[in-house]
Amino acid sequence: MVVRNRFILLWAAALICSVVSPQRVGAASCPRTYIAKRGDSWWSIAQKSNTTLNRVLKLNGAKTTTRILIGDEVCVPAEVQTATNIPHYTEAEVIQIIRDAWPDELEEHAIFIAHRESKYRSGAISSNKCCYGLFQIYYRWHKSWLPEVGVTSANQLLDPRLNAAAAYRMYQRNNGWGPWK
Repeated sequence: MVVRNRFILLWAAALICSVVSPQRVGAASCPRTYIAKRGDSWWSIAQKSNTTLNRVLKLNGAKTTTRILIGDEVCVPAEVQTATNIPHYTEAEVIQIIRDAWPDELEEHAIFIAHRESKYRSGAISSNKCCYGLFQIYYRWHKSWLPEVGVTSANQLLDPRLNAAAAYRMYQRNNGWGPWK
């Protein structure tokens, strides 16, 4: 009986030790840490940190199969500087920027959408940091074609002129208002 109990104890200890958690990275090599919460995955942590899955995995020496436990410290890239040096635009200036970027027959609806999406705040960033600017454009989803309108980084979508131009191009690419429905 004693041997059996020891065997069960050893087996339980081995099982607990086999659960791999993220490699602890020294503070000097980790720009910022994120404390894992219930339901977190590598993907969700990357999304919350405004970065890619591969970057988070590389920073932690992990694979997608590496388990994350509640309370684990996960290394994530340093915070992206946002909206700090974006000039402030008045509501009237923003509306004029939209009127300049959109054709006359579409501008009223575009103005309505910009108000609904951002309240005309050019520096607006969604709470999950996926969507940027007046029209709340999802940068990662559209980054393949955004260079056509001069946008090569998410922060550039905080410029209302670029955001309005990108939104009109998105309207054209989708043959309508689909992205904002």
